Parts: sequence; C-alpha cells; structure tokens
Amino acid sequence: MKPLLFGLILLLIFTACEKDQGNKKAPEIPPLETMFNDFGEMTNITKSLETAKTNWVYSATTLKVWNALVWSRLALPVAAFKSATSYQPEVINDVTWTWQWKYPIANNDEYTARLTGTLQTASTIKWEMNISKTGDGAFDDFLWFEGTSATDGKDGQWILYCGPGYPEKLLQVDWKIEVEEITEITYTYQRKLNDSRTSDKFYGSTMTYGLQEGEFDVFANISAYDFQTEQTGNTEMEWNRNDYSGHVKAELFFGDEEWHCWDNYGNDVDCSN
Repeated sequence: MKPLLFGLILLLIFTACEKDQGNKKAPEIPPLETMFNDFGEMTNITKSLETAKTNWVYSATTLKVWNALVWSRLALPVAAFKSATSYQPEVINDVTWTWQWKYPIANNDEYTARLTGTLQTASTIKWEMNISKTGDGAFDDFLWFEGTSATDGKDGQWILYCGPGYPEKLLQVDWKIEVEEITEITYTYQRKLNDSRTSDKFYGSTMTYGLQEGEFDVFANISAYDFQTEQTGNTEMEWNRNDYSGHVKAELFFGDEEWHCWDNYGNDVDCSN
C-alpha cells in the first residue's frame, strides 16, 4: 500500500506542477492595430492633380483630421505599446498571474514604459500601461491607457487618457478580430473639457472602421463635430483595399445624401458607371 500511496502523491505533485507551469505562460499582447490605424495607402496614394479629386480628397482629409485631433496626444503611449513585443515579460505576481513588460521607449532614457497583463478571469486579460519620465517635466508611473482583451484574442477595449497634465479620458476603442484581421473597431472621443477647460465640442464623436463583403470591402462611418460648419455631421465612406477606389456620403459637405465616387487614381467619377 505504501508504494501505491507514494506513487499517487507523486502523480498529484506532477499534475499540480504541470498545471502551474501552464498558467505561467504570458498573455499575448493584442496587435497595435487594435489601438491605432493610420489607414495606409487610403490617405497616401500619389495622385496626379490634373483632374478633379474632390471626393477622394474629402475622404482622405476627414480620416487624417480625425487621426490628428485624437492621436497627436497619444504618440508616446502608442510608441510604447508598439515596442512592448520586443521585450520579454516577467511574472510579478503568481497569485493574480500578473506579467510585466518594462523597457525604455524608443531607446530614450528619459521615458520608461511598464505594461502589465493580468489574468482577470478565465476569459479576460486586464492590461495597464504606465509611463514614467525623468528630467524636465518628470512624472512617475502615469497610467496612460488600460483595457481588457479576451484570452482568445478576438475582442477587447482600450481606454486612453490625455496625459499627465490632464489625467482624464480621451478615447475609448472597442475592437474585434477574426482570422487575425481587425474586422471592426470603434473609436469614441471621451474628453468633455478641452485644454482651456471649456466644453470640448468633439466630445461624443465616433468613428467605426471595418471590413465587409463586396467590391468596396472597407468602410468607415464617422459621426463628428465639424469645426467649419459648427454642426455634428455624418460621413460614410467605403473603398477597395486593393486599388483604393471608393465612394463617400456626407450631407454637410456635399449638400445631398448621394454617394460621390472616385476611381483607383482618386479621380472623381460618375457613380453609375
């Protein structure tokens, strides 16, 4: 009986160790595209200026303006997040299963990033990015963004903050992935007061970007405050991922609710063709 009992004890210890080692696998960091998308060639195609390009230029400019308004404040945390996968994490709490990635940002000794990933539930990982700076304008361990992601990597959410000077919500990002591609991502502007501490008119503006079936297999729907007309307007655009032809609807700009099209060179074309 004693050998049998001893064998059972060894088996239990071995099984427990196997389970322990399995839990110690670091969570996979969500891809950069779950936070930031520059829309690539949609806004950077080299085009001749010999013909009218109003429809494409309006669409590309709208995307660029959105990125400039939102991401100009977030260059540092985005750079920090982009660099995280180049470093190896370590376990800092084997009770909560918290892993930490700690590293300088862009080889700059003034800035240090500290990303943590904690197994919050069996299906959810909690993420936090804290950034510190030494020297002029120093700050310590500022929580620049946080969020959650599914352990299977299929969806999640980010909350990004303005910065140490204004530790308030700036942006919420909700994302979904299928077959390693972002199929839908929604940005919601969260800041209620601007730097002057008056109402931020862009508050509540949203942009949803994603993939769909059909000739124009990418879409972007924007509901945002327009600083020229001082109104909130809706813009719908769709384009082809391969040749970047597409069309756009924007009543505030075009004065109607029709599609306005461009070809693969960015030239305005009749949508009926």
